[in-house]
Amino acid sequence: MRSSFVILTLVSFSYASPRTVSHEDIRDAILSLVNMFRDTGDKLERHEYRERQLGEQLKKALVGLDKRHRTTDHNLDVISKVVNQLDERLLNIEKMIAQRDERERIQLQKTTDAMENIQNSLQTWMKNIGEKIDTLDNHDGGQTAGPELRARIEHLVTNVGHLEAYMRKVSDKPEDSEALKLASETIANSAANTERVLSHYEAKLTELQGKTGSIQTLNSQDWHTGFLITLEEHQKILQDLKKFTEEATNQLNTLPSLTEITEITNSTNDLLQEIRYEVLAGTDKGIAKLESKLSEAQSVLGHGQEEILKTVTDTGVIAEGVYGDISRSYEELLKEVRRSGEVESVLIQTADNVMDTKRRIEYGVHQILLEVGDLVKLHAKELNATVNRRFDSLSSTIVDNQTGALTNLTSKIETEISQVWRQIGIMYQQLTASAGALDRLQQQTETYVNGSLETMGSMGGKVSQITGLMAEMDSNLNYLLGRLSLVTQEFNSIKSDLGSALDNIRHAFISVQKKVKKFGKTGIIPILDSLEAPSSVLPEADEGNQVSPLSVKTQ
Repeated sequence: MRSSFVILTLVSFSYASPRTVSHEDIRDAILSLVNMFRDTGDKLERHEYRERQLGEQLKKALVGLDKRHRTTDHNLDVISKVVNQLDERLLNIEKMIAQRDERERIQLQKTTDAMENIQNSLQTWMKNIGEKIDTLDNHDGGQTAGPELRARIEHLVTNVGHLEAYMRKVSDKPEDSEALKLASETIANSAANTERVLSHYEAKLTELQGKTGSIQTLNSQDWHTGFLITLEEHQKILQDLKKFTEEATNQLNTLPSLTEITEITNSTNDLLQEIRYEVLAGTDKGIAKLESKLSEAQSVLGHGQEEILKTVTDTGVIAEGVYGDISRSYEELLKEVRRSGEVESVLIQTADNVMDTKRRIEYGVHQILLEVGDLVKLHAKELNATVNRRFDSLSSTIVDNQTGALTNLTSKIETEISQVWRQIGIMYQQLTASAGALDRLQQQTETYVNGSLETMGSMGGKVSQITGLMAEMDSNLNYLLGRLSLVTQEFNSIKSDLGSALDNIRHAFISVQKKVKKFGKTGIIPILDSLEAPSSVLPEADEGNQVSPLSVKTQ
């Protein structure tokens, strides 16, 4: 009664209310959401894997770029060091060239100054000598000072010759700075020596001028002795001029005239002028050679600077190429970083979309649950109202119909249950019969198994007997094989004996044929005596071919 009431209420609810959201729909929606979450999770994992690979590639690219940047920095440092060394070398070369030019200029200036000083001093000295000689000529005692003046003039000539020789050496080697230096030193020393000698001569001339009054009072012999004494003193003082003065006193007997002295002075002036011109020419040649060397050094330096500039430009081009490669790789890296940023933004956007979908799904589920709850509440109220309305109207009919239906149902159930019990009894009988059949089958299987075991035992005995028989057969076969080997040996011996006998018969027939051919022409065939052996008629060569009837051995 109660169950029928519940069924009727549910039927009335299904007809009264519209189609609501069922649990199946909610389950399907949740499963679709789960599948969507799984798909999004797989997509996110794939994106993370790709992003990880991209990050590794970016790390490798950055490491390679860092290495290339370090190598380029090292190369640029090496190039800068080389350029600095070249600059230092160029500066040192320029300093050395400037110092050399300064030294050569100073040496040339010294030589020119020395020559000018020598020329001026010689001119002044010659003027002084000329004046003093004029004064001596004007005095009476001019003849007494002849040998000394001649010696001094010869000494001056020799000094001028030495100077000329030194100047020729200097003019022959103008390019050597050391030779110029030595020549300038020697010229300065000779100038100092000549200056000392001339000063000494001037002092002596002044002494002679002071002694002219006393020399006039003395006679010529006393003055000569005094002059010799003074000359010896001068020879002691001036040891270097001793030989020249002695040679001059031996060679010169007469006092030279003023014209000769003027000629000598003119020749000395000419020689000094030539020496000056030669020195100037030598200095010009040296300067020209120095200028040529400087031009060559400048050309070499210019060529070196051009090579350095070329190497610097090449290094600049290489550096520009490296910088261009670095800039291109940096731009590619920026592009990859931007792409990775775009991928990251896409991933973030997808994650945001997933979170939005998740929130929307949660909101939809919550809204569905709220709507389902509201609908359940509304339908519950309507159901209560309809149930209350229809309960009164249907209670009587339901009770009447239910009582009739229950009576019919009970009768039908009883008949069905009786049939079911009958079927159960039949099934029990069948089960008992099948159990008996199974027991019989088990017994038959046991008997069959036991019989099969017995037969297997008998078969085992038979097999053992067969194995024994096989062993006996093996022994018999071995014996048979031995006998066969003996038979084959005997057959082989018989075969050999038969072959030898047949050979003997063949030889006998051949001998007979020969004899027939031999005696067939005369027609007389000798008859052998019965007592003679048949072998006596045959030749000795055929005795070995006779066949004896007892020669064949029976095996």
